[in-house]
Amino acid sequence: MNRWKALFSACMAVLLLFGNLGEMEATEKKVGLAKILMVPLDDRPANLYFPQQVGKTAGVEVITPPTDMIGFYTEPGNGKEISKWLLDNAEEADGFVISASMLAYGGLIASRTGVKSEEEALSDIQLIKKLKELYPEKPVYVYDTIQRLAVTAISDEYLKYYDQIRRWAILYDQVINLGMEEYRAEFEKLESEIPESVLQDYLNARARNHSINKLLIDWVNDGSIDYLILAQDDAAPHGLHRAEREILVEKVTEYGLEDQVSVFPGADEVDVVLVSRFVTQLFNTEPSFYIDYGGIHGKDWIAPFEDTTFDYNVIRHITASGGKIAEDEKGADIHLLLNTPSSDKNKRTIDVEKMVNRTSDLIKAGKQVAIGDVIEVNRADALLISQLTEKIDLTKLLAYSGWNTAGNTIGITIGHAAARTAFLEQTSGFGVPLYEDTAEAHYEFLLHRFSKDHSYKNIVHPAARAYITKIGASEWGLGEDYDLVNQFVHDQLTLETQKWFQHFKGKHVYIGKRGNKDFYRTIDSLESVHVKLPWPRIFEAELEPEVNLK
Repeated sequence: MNRWKALFSACMAVLLLFGNLGEMEATEKKVGLAKILMVPLDDRPANLYFPQQVGKTAGVEVITPPTDMIGFYTEPGNGKEISKWLLDNAEEADGFVISASMLAYGGLIASRTGVKSEEEALSDIQLIKKLKELYPEKPVYVYDTIQRLAVTAISDEYLKYYDQIRRWAILYDQVINLGMEEYRAEFEKLESEIPESVLQDYLNARARNHSINKLLIDWVNDGSIDYLILAQDDAAPHGLHRAEREILVEKVTEYGLEDQVSVFPGADEVDVVLVSRFVTQLFNTEPSFYIDYGGIHGKDWIAPFEDTTFDYNVIRHITASGGKIAEDEKGADIHLLLNTPSSDKNKRTIDVEKMVNRTSDLIKAGKQVAIGDVIEVNRADALLISQLTEKIDLTKLLAYSGWNTAGNTIGITIGHAAARTAFLEQTSGFGVPLYEDTAEAHYEFLLHRFSKDHSYKNIVHPAARAYITKIGASEWGLGEDYDLVNQFVHDQLTLETQKWFQHFKGKHVYIGKRGNKDFYRTIDSLESVHVKLPWPRIFEAELEPEVNLK
């Protein structure tokens, strides 16, 4: 902690100097506070743009390896090249966020196949121990996944295996592990239908990954890793993952590492979570969250593709992000409102109205509000969105997400909220150029979230799927049709983002404080909108709006 305080003090001294110059000279170079070297889970926006943008909202630069090192879609990244890149650049970094899946296997998709041996994987993650030996004072945050139930849907053929293997893994746990004989006939029939080679590859990958996960816990225990997240990829209450998770949690408990290792449902959000943890540690703060459920309480709900009650997952994400739980809402730094299912579907409209009214009241009272829109899988709740846009100034929200699984959504919401709050709480002040830079990043990410989670998933994605059907392409492998579909998505999502910007344009926004002086700017223009399909499928899209303040 002493090293962190020294780093922060040095940053403050430099920033105050540059800040004074920045007020006199508007073109002064903007100065960052710290640098993270981050090895992402893969090359999708969730693991590159999201954490980089969240880092920017707090003045922290997140640097990733060259794109040719981290792979593309089913082409794995190169762990050895990434290790060399880390060592070559480690001296300039203030900390590290590392996906063990990328180092060991070449990324998330590669981690689901048994192509790479355990010996090869073990060799490629030795870099983690090396970093800690060379830079013992720099935080090393690592994460890996507990393999999901299904294989990756990389083709129409594998889409069939996706459903079959997912069901087989659930049945295996019920029949073999728990003795639920009523499922045996279905289990044996399904097992006979899955090609032996496909099933064996799946099992080989599971065994190897589980062995590496256990080793990572050992490395936390010997001081090589400062904080470890083992994120349970898409799951269910039953499945092969259940026994694996229990073994890992038991190992954590035996070592007494509950404050340094977290196991929870999720995966794609963890880069954001650990960037947030770095930010809160940098500023020596622990933002407090008061949790408010819009529908049923989290203890009464297990979200789709997850295996624990939702309240457990929320708490785990808050602590992993560097925050804490506020028991008293009056003293909370952040009010986290979660759009959970209603106890009665006939009460849905009423519950959403109450949640939006609650948001409005909190904002009017000067409170910071973050919204986790978790009720729908992989998209925003259209009912909530319609009421938010009608009744709330969206620029007053601290964070919002409605992307993918509930764990993904809360990780992005909480990570963004915690990082931004940690930055804004530093009342001793930064230079105006940095305030402007971080505020632009913040509003760009908010704009991105609404455009991506609602407009892409509820409007553009269905339209793109219809377009793909019309031209006779496959949404899981666009091939020669990629350019046509990419242009379709580009045009539609750009238009939708421009529409969303009208909720931001002209708004007078707070950007930071120095001493007794508050600084404000006006959201002036949408300078550009970058849209692209990162992989030859339409499941996700790159969306990077550039906003200008004046």
